[in-house]
Amino acid sequence: MKKSIQSEEQKTIKLTKKHYLTIVVSALAIAVIVSSYSVYVVNLIGQQYRVPNPQPVTSNYIIQNLQGDTIDTWLAWRITDGETLHVNIVNGQKYPEKVEIIKDVILSTEFYEIDDSLTHKGPAGSTSLYYVGWAGALEKSSQTPTTFYIPEKFEIIESSTGSGDITIRLDEHRSGDGYSGWTKSIADGSQNQILKSDITIYDVNNLSNDQLATIIRHEFGHALGLAHSTALEDLMAPRIKTEFPYISECDVDALISLYDGGKNSNVVCEK
Repeated sequence: MKKSIQSEEQKTIKLTKKHYLTIVVSALAIAVIVSSYSVYVVNLIGQQYRVPNPQPVTSNYIIQNLQGDTIDTWLAWRITDGETLHVNIVNGQKYPEKVEIIKDVILSTEFYEIDDSLTHKGPAGSTSLYYVGWAGALEKSSQTPTTFYIPEKFEIIESSTGSGDITIRLDEHRSGDGYSGWTKSIADGSQNQILKSDITIYDVNNLSNDQLATIIRHEFGHALGLAHSTALEDLMAPRIKTEFPYISECDVDALISLYDGGKNSNVVCEK
């Protein structure tokens, strides 16, 4: 009887050990699977939208008052609800394939979800939205009520006369100051109102499609009233070197603040 009891106890101990061992092995297996899945997700979300080995491009902008002096202040378009801004591409007939890129940057409503760890804005697993075109970003901005109407509608034209609210000039020459893009806005400083914006893209023959899209996105942000960003990895940084050169949620928030009467057009990225 004693031997029988000991034998049963040993069996119970073995079964208990086997049970715990099974639990530990299962837990380890689940941890490995979850870890592998997390790495896979991090590599997946937004990774395909990276622009590999981007060549840094430099931008600048100037705001000229009606009287001719330059001013440094917050500016916004003052247009009526639903009004269309006309965007004129000068010299577009020389570069028809580049015109299509410009149109996409302005008119696209496509957006990407990108992991924050890829843009150095947060831990792996958290994500942010980035917009391919300004139409999508402005549509998002317009969902928040603002004091002034945020432009949403654009008509692209091609004219050599320079007519239009926003002019984009494709120039084959290099900038003497080393800029890839330059934006000059004519403003009524007393009303903090943009009257016209002129964008020049330099050395256009030697720009890749990705470079051109990046510069247009950046300069169009200036044409809408945005200044430069405090975040070096943001599209609106003065020297653009990010591998994800898209319009960020930070840029969207800056537009909302600007058109709601904010006194600063700088893009301040807190995330």
